[in-house]
Amino acid sequence: MAKADISVIIPSKNNKKKTSEIIDKLSSENENIRMEFIVIDMNSTDGGMLEALNMIKKKSLLGYVIQSGGGTVSSALNTGIYKASGTYITFVYPSRLYKNYISEYYSLAVERDADFIFAAPETNEGNRILISDGVTGTDISVALIRSSITMDFTAVMFKRDFLINNDVLFYEDCRIGYAEAFIYNVLLRSPKVAFSKIKPERDYTNEAVKDAGSDVGNNCFERLEAMIRVFSAAREYQKDDKVLLEALEYEKLPSVIMKCVDKLLSEGFSASSIKKLMKNKGYDRYLDFSRYTTPALRNKILLWKTVPWFYRP
Repeated sequence: MAKADISVIIPSKNNKKKTSEIIDKLSSENENIRMEFIVIDMNSTDGGMLEALNMIKKKSLLGYVIQSGGGTVSSALNTGIYKASGTYITFVYPSRLYKNYISEYYSLAVERDADFIFAAPETNEGNRILISDGVTGTDISVALIRSSITMDFTAVMFKRDFLINNDVLFYEDCRIGYAEAFIYNVLLRSPKVAFSKIKPERDYTNEAVKDAGSDVGNNCFERLEAMIRVFSAAREYQKDDKVLLEALEYEKLPSVIMKCVDKLLSEGFSASSIKKLMKNKGYDRYLDFSRYTTPALRNKILLWKTVPWFYRP
């Protein structure tokens, strides 16, 4: 039997008192829920982990601090999944904090025995998709790709057994786009979903300042690498879903590529150097379109392929 209703997994590095403050705030806001706090220490040197541990002890909470070393955030999150004892799991990022959503999500999870809980702010098309009978994970995937619904990938909740039984983990070598890829991989395994109509609200007051990482240059293609792996998984788990496969191949992948192109051009890379990089990596074979591709993206692809020196982000 699980010891906690929800395991809150918090990857943290040099956030000083912020992590302990987050634990204090979440535990106070959700006193009716048995919560477990798993703080993954990613080589902190500022004493913040001791503060977090002291807060857990001070409030007699379930939880502990785990040393994760200097690996990726993805690796830290996977460690949390394995160590969690809660029936449900949510991930809390100190640098991207949201105001109270956990209680509502948990109520939905229990009421509907859901595997995956998220927020989908109201839109006419999005509501039509989500309230339709028999909505599936692949329906939601296609809606995300086509922007019919939106989802914040860092304000979600999962049934832990679903993740473990379906072997869904973060790509540990991925530093950019790992949360997005994780969500798609969950949806590919046909979870029972529940959604809230609330719009998650960022808590800028209490969140930590994001460390300026290396989300520049060639690293932007890490998101593409992750989505290529998602596409491969889709062909394995949903091989008969032509709509999903078309959406991934002719909308999602080329869209990610063109965003990388835009980013690199804005950072001063030449069109010729970008094209050479894409060819060497084999990325250009994913830059294709079909009748399912949105007109705006199709036009961008055509311009980039035919007259790249005229292309502008």
